Amino acid sequence: MNIKKMLALLVVVLTLGGIVFAQDAEPSEGRFGPQTKPVTSYLVFGPRIGFGAVYQDQAEFSQKIESMFMGGPYYPYFSVFGFNFEWRYLLGQSSDHFALQVLLTAMGIEQSIFLPGAALCMGYRHHSGLEFGAGPLVNLGGLGVVIAVGYTFVTNGIYIPFDIAFQIPNYNFRPAVTFLTGFNFSIE
Repeated sequence: MNIKKMLALLVVVLTLGGIVFAQDAEPSEGRFGPQTKPVTSYLVFGPRIGFGAVYQDQAEFSQKIESMFMGGPYYPYFSVFGFNFEWRYLLGQSSDHFALQVLLTAMGIEQSIFLPGAALCMGYRHHSGLEFGAGPLVNLGGLGVVIAVGYTFVTNGIYIPFDIAFQIPNYNFRPAVTFLTGFNFSIE
């Protein structure tokens, strides 16, 4: 099974899983809502880890990276490490919320290169955990747009997201996909 089919299957499973497990909760029992005091917004943050792939010929990708770093060959799939800051804005008395995320990443470390990146995503998270968002991103290739979909599990006050992000191609960017997970927590 090639990587495109595997990624498409993963997107379908995450999306359908979120829809299947979506359930209505009382506003006071919302998984993303405030625990003890009424608030309208709060900050969560935490580390991210994952992997990504650029839909580009290996030789072409390697040549582009070799123009920035010595060595090679380089491959169009890579590790992703990062840190996420997320501001959540609750919608009335429900636990549904809008989210504004800043994600700072370092990619390609396993290939002895450092490809920094940053994304600002604006999105929505349903109280079931199903989420989606979009926003601008910047890396060594320039400016672009990313769209993401995922699901966040909650356990003991820790939020564990599983997200797939798609880099929309433009004249600087080839299409790319990134899978990220990690955890978020808030400090009261």
